[in-house]
Amino acid sequence: MRKELKYILWGHAALILFLTYCTYDLISLLFDDSFPDSFLDTELNPVDGKLDKPMLIPKIIHQTYKTEQIPETWQHGQQRCVELHPDYQYILWTDEMARDFIAEKYPWFLKTWDSYPYPIERADAIRYFALAHYGGIYIDLDDGCNRRLDPLLTAPAFVRETQPTGISNDVMGAVPGHLFFVKALKNLEKYQRNWLVPYITIMFSTGPLFLSVMLMQYKRKNVPEAGKVRILLPKDYKANSDAFFSISQGSSWHLDDAKVMKLMAKHIGLAVFAGFLIAGFIFLLEWWFYQWCIRTNFGKCYEKICSKLTLKKYAKKRSRKDSNLPVTIDFEKIESV
Repeated sequence: MRKELKYILWGHAALILFLTYCTYDLISLLFDDSFPDSFLDTELNPVDGKLDKPMLIPKIIHQTYKTEQIPETWQHGQQRCVELHPDYQYILWTDEMARDFIAEKYPWFLKTWDSYPYPIERADAIRYFALAHYGGIYIDLDDGCNRRLDPLLTAPAFVRETQPTGISNDVMGAVPGHLFFVKALKNLEKYQRNWLVPYITIMFSTGPLFLSVMLMQYKRKNVPEAGKVRILLPKDYKANSDAFFSISQGSSWHLDDAKVMKLMAKHIGLAVFAGFLIAGFIFLLEWWFYQWCIRTNFGKCYEKICSKLTLKKYAKKRSRKDSNLPVTIDFEKIESV
């Protein structure tokens, strides 16, 4: 096998290993089975209406918006949640209120908070801090309540399953100081990266993809019963007579790139075909490069250039070293003079 071909193959192998290492958690999501941790129907809908377990999560509802002036399209859902839970504390986190809270309670995070390029990233982050600090239930404004949330309070923490895989961060709850949400907020700085595409940047820095990865990592350890995270299944979330929530129009943060992502999801076959075309084009370019290396003896030329550069570098070092040698003095010649 030619040396050039070996270089190309080893380069591909190294790239595949690197990408596998970087995306291991994302790949693991495809094989995640959340069913063992999901709420049972008997837990959410007891026959006599009485809960079999004590409520652990505090009766607090958290929601977020830029200001206190909530858009009309979400007001009905918000009011419904408040009316169904008169015994719950209600907190609406505005942008100003959220920043003041971070500055006072978590000043180490303020620099990251201010550096987020998209407002939705701050809206995502504050919900993790609020749940870790106060506990309670976070609900997106486009999620209106259909029934009381008391059965969900019997778990130490919960999130909801989303399709096709992973979890969402639009509805979730926890006791104060729950280790899962503490882990999430501690990793926000690490995952603050610009992935060039806004949708991917948001999803993987603070959004559902970030939270899904956090849960995968969290479950790899031996989690005690008090630290478990229960899963709310789609049938209990919406589209069911006993579901907890009804959904209005949301995703107000989506930019044009999100529309492209959704379009690709709708036409997944075409997207996969386009991906194979791009990959084939890249391999074709590599083949042309390989053939060029063979025709032009690129490998030998490269070795000659490297050897010449090495010799020149060595010569410079040698002359510099010799110049520092002590001068030899012949005293016999001096005396004869």
